[in-house]
Amino acid sequence: MKILAFETTDAVASVALYLDGEVYETLIDTDRRHAESVLPAAEALLSLHGLSTADMDAFAADVGPGSFTGVRIGVCMANALGAAHGKPVVAVNALETLAEPFGNETVCALIDARNGNGYGAIYRNGAEAVAPCACVTAEFTADLPADCRMVGTATNDPKMPSAAAVARIAAQRTGEKEIAPLYLKLSQAERLKGL
Repeated sequence: MKILAFETTDAVASVALYLDGEVYETLIDTDRRHAESVLPAAEALLSLHGLSTADMDAFAADVGPGSFTGVRIGVCMANALGAAHGKPVVAVNALETLAEPFGNETVCALIDARNGNGYGAIYRNGAEAVAPCACVTAEFTADLPADCRMVGTATNDPKMPSAAAVARIAAQRTGEKEIAPLYLKLSQAERLKGL
């Protein structure tokens, strides 16, 4: 199984290549915008392994929540490559990527959405216990179980979503013809339009 995965929902983007259980990841921490830097990084990673996008069995992307523009970039790249090569596309959400390394634990994944707000979800033994939602961070974390690990940009363990986690999760799923962004609240432009 060969999967090319994109993570573009946060400040540092990444791409990952899943090759029969092994995962190779490239972090993209640059002044260039994700739209300009992610595809060249993916091509370089594939080239390093003597592969091209045509060799992939599937494509995957972090569908959010996160930066509205960033989410669209990753989703559009995965959808375009899937359509171009007639391959499935797999959706993985940002919160489950944060919980993925801690499989059997109870994990509260939180992404900072500024001003005390966030996006949160809770996972137990690798399964979703509380679905991804927009939240007031203090309220969401008020009654967590004592054994709950907190991880993400709105916590003291400020990990960001990773393409490596997207790839590992995607390898366990069946893809679709097309994936869509996971928006848990209106964009700033949509909120201002409603005034």
